[in-house]
Amino acid sequence: MASSLEMNKIIGAVLVGGMVALISGLLADQLVGTPHEEGAPGGGEAMVASAPAPAQPIEPVLPLLAAADPAAGQKIAQKCAQCHTFGKGEPAKIGPNLWGIVNNKHGHMEGYAYSKAIASIDKPWGYEELNHFIASPRAYAPGTKMTFAGLPKVEERAEVIAWLRTLADTPAPLPDQAAIDAAKKAYEEAKATPAAAPAPAAPAAPAAPAATQTAAAGSAAAPIGERLAKADLATGQRAAQKCVACHSFDKGGPNKVGPNQWGILGSPHAHKEDYNYSKAMSALHDKPWTYEALDQFIAGPQAAVPGTKMTFAGIKKPEERADVILYLRSLSDNPKPLPH
Repeated sequence: MASSLEMNKIIGAVLVGGMVALISGLLADQLVGTPHEEGAPGGGEAMVASAPAPAQPIEPVLPLLAAADPAAGQKIAQKCAQCHTFGKGEPAKIGPNLWGIVNNKHGHMEGYAYSKAIASIDKPWGYEELNHFIASPRAYAPGTKMTFAGLPKVEERAEVIAWLRTLADTPAPLPDQAAIDAAKKAYEEAKATPAAAPAPAAPAAPAAPAATQTAAAGSAAAPIGERLAKADLATGQRAAQKCVACHSFDKGGPNKVGPNQWGILGSPHAHKEDYNYSKAMSALHDKPWTYEALDQFIAGPQAAVPGTKMTFAGIKKPEERADVILYLRSLSDNPKPLPH
């Protein structure tokens, strides 16, 4: 469902500014990472939640860099070309240009709006800093907007970093043996020091399925028709324009990271024939994007369309969703009648 992903992006961009990809998440906080999705829109006994597993030490990348294959790393990184540029002097996309990132400051690209979580880190992107970020962006920089889960295999992280090292007029020196030995020692000491496990969570009733949660959130709000009657088109348009990096909105406009949004209301979920939607969206091809469907999707993409690639958390304020949907309604030669 092209629309779904599109809407996702529209909304995702509205709040976060941008998707994703592997390296996207890897290397710049707002490398926004994660591939964009297409867009738009129980019972049981109480249980004791199991305690989260203690954080595990990150295996160092320094011992692997000399033998790592930059070409393999480049193949991984090219999956992120929709969100990043890699050539010298090239402009930012959704995420910043990554030329010269090794040993550069965290907010290395002038003019790019990094998140506070990344911009506040006052040290360079050394090999191990990149290693830890790529392994787990959120653990490395709590508060980062990057939703990418990380690369668990140290060999893959080494390949990516080996390629990033080549993106410079003068590549940074490889680590010497003293640095490698120190990294190994620190890792072994960390493994030998067990982390304290978090206290078990108190007994609680199981959470309702995501779809139920979305329905409950929707039922707490006024019907979409009532909200649309009070919505402001200009406000919705301003919100949607934050997503122009991923979507176009004009009639006949091209697909970008996400599909063009013209005519989404009333169209099938996968409304753009030339856009590669996720299976979750494509499966809803015969279902139109109604006002209600858009409202539910924008409120919580993953709950509305389980399996969607969109990781955007959603717009929780019903009035804000109505503003966006009113603007989407205007993207048509014959806008659909407003619901009663």
